Amino acid sequence: MMTKIVENEFIYLRKLSKEDAQDFFALNSDKEVLKYTGDSAFDHVDTAKDFLNNYPNYERDGYGRWAVCLQENDVFIGWCGLNKSKENGETDIGFRFFKKYWGRGYATTAAKLCLAYGFQDLKLKYIIANAYEENSASIRVLEKCEMQFVDHCLYDDRKAVLYRADAVKIQLINASDTYPLRKSILRNQLPLPVAFSGDMDPSTFHLGAIKRGERKTVGVATFVVNSLPELTGAQCQLRGMAISETRQGAGIGTLLLLEGLRLLQNISCKYIWCNARVIAVEFYKKQGFEILGTSFEIKYIGTHYTMFKKI
Repeated sequence: MMTKIVENEFIYLRKLSKEDAQDFFALNSDKEVLKYTGDSAFDHVDTAKDFLNNYPNYERDGYGRWAVCLQENDVFIGWCGLNKSKENGETDIGFRFFKKYWGRGYATTAAKLCLAYGFQDLKLKYIIANAYEENSASIRVLEKCEMQFVDHCLYDDRKAVLYRADAVKIQLINASDTYPLRKSILRNQLPLPVAFSGDMDPSTFHLGAIKRGERKTVGVATFVVNSLPELTGAQCQLRGMAISETRQGAGIGTLLLLEGLRLLQNISCKYIWCNARVIAVEFYKKQGFEILGTSFEIKYIGTHYTMFKKI
């Protein structure tokens, strides 16, 4: 029995099977369809059937490329899906459609459904995509899916671009946007303010981790220009990093810190430092921070260590 993996009112995606061999063969027989893929046409429909019979991804990884079909008549119009690399473990998204269905939004719709499935059901942290530089149509699809350009690269020995989508997006937010997580994670039941000194300084910036597809803030961090006498040069203090309970351990703190460091490099900041709770010391050590001085107490919160990192 056919199982729909993801769907909307217009299309659905399902596993490829040997029954798709004729359509699969026809799709790969169109030179224009294959122009930007690096693939070759099958020499016979039986070759396509053998490929589908021996397609290992579903059993090996639990996902792969999927057939895209119309809801109204079950017609196979192409494929779209996720592929896990055996070499580096990264998952990429790809798509291919019959020419008669180009320009009608099916590639974008199918890709968005796959990305949502990858993040929500498979719990992937990020998904990449490669496209040849001259393949402007596919690049537009990736950008419509809110994937971000990463770099120029070589793909199948041709000039290409690399795009990436993360399960969470790190972006600048307002000070007030940090308050809910500060309150629930850092100030829970404590008689301490959620607004920090320096929050509204022009040089201060706040970052939020926004869960893809939900517009929900699941992590925050604040970067304030502030100096320690033990360090020489331009400095910034990291304050108020808070990750929602349901997303702790998912690498969001690292993403917030990396984006903060990138922005600080742009303003020639030499050091970043923070007052770390005991439970966070190991996290900061893994990020290259060192302990400065001895431990100290902060009322209502407990033992802390000042830690710093050269940028």
